[in-house]
Amino acid sequence: MDIVIIGTGNVAHCFGQLLKLHGHQVKQVVGRNPEHVRELSEMLNSTFTTDLMDINMDADVYLLAVSDAAIPELNDQLRLGKRIVAHTAGAVPLSAISRISINTGVLYPLQSIRKELKNYPPIPIMLEAGNDEVLKRLQAVAGSIASRITIADSDQRLKYHFTAVLCNNFTNHLFAEAKAFCDREQLDFSLLQPIIKETFDRLERHAPETVQTGPALRNDETTMALHRTLLAGNEQLKRVYEVMSEAIYQLHKK
Repeated sequence: MDIVIIGTGNVAHCFGQLLKLHGHQVKQVVGRNPEHVRELSEMLNSTFTTDLMDINMDADVYLLAVSDAAIPELNDQLRLGKRIVAHTAGAVPLSAISRISINTGVLYPLQSIRKELKNYPPIPIMLEAGNDEVLKRLQAVAGSIASRITIADSDQRLKYHFTAVLCNNFTNHLFAEAKAFCDREQLDFSLLQPIIKETFDRLERHAPETVQTGPALRNDETTMALHRTLLAGNEQLKRVYEVMSEAIYQLHKK
C-alpha cells in the first residue's frame, strides 16, 4: 500500500523502515522540522513536506506518528475527507482524530521503540477502527510490523498503556537510580546485569507474584533499616524504597 507518515520521531522511523522492508511504499513524510523530515524521507526514498496544505492526497493510509500533545492540533488543522487515518498513541482515544476523516483508527505499538536501534524488538500492535473497512486496511498494515495483533478499544488501550509504563518506564528508572548510586559509590553496575536479566527471564516461565524475593517480602526490618541509612540525603529515592517495600509486603502478607 501507499502510506503517508506524519511525524519524524521514534515510531515514525520504526514504522517507516518496517513498512518499506515489507513492500509498502511510504509516499511522503510530513513533519515540522525541515532537517528531521528530510532525513527520514531520504531514508525511506519518499517525498517530504513541512506544510499540511501540501500533503499527498493519493495514499491508502495516513499514519499520525506524532506525540500525544500534537494530535489535537492535527485534529483542528488536517482534513482528509474519507481517507483512512490512524494515530499511533496509547493514551489517546480514537475520537481524538474524528475531525480529520470519517474513516479513522488506531495502530498502537505496545513496545518501547528507539529510532537509534538497528534491530527492532518484537512489536505487539493494538488496533481500533471506526468501521470494518478501516479495520481490514489497518490489519494489512499491522501485519507488516507486528509480532502479534490485538483488537482493543480506547479504554482497553489506555489500561495497557498504563501497565506498559509500570513495566518499562518505571523499571528503567529504577535501573537508572541503581546505576547512579553505583557511580556515586564507585561500584561496578555491570555486576548487576545477571540479576537484571534473570528478573526478566523468569517472567517467561512464571507469574511475577510467584517469584518475588527480597527483604520486604520477608518483612526483614533489620536489612531494610540498613538500606535506609544508605539513602541519607536522597529523600526522593528513600520514599521510592519505602513505598515499594510496603507495597511488596502488603501484596504478599495474605
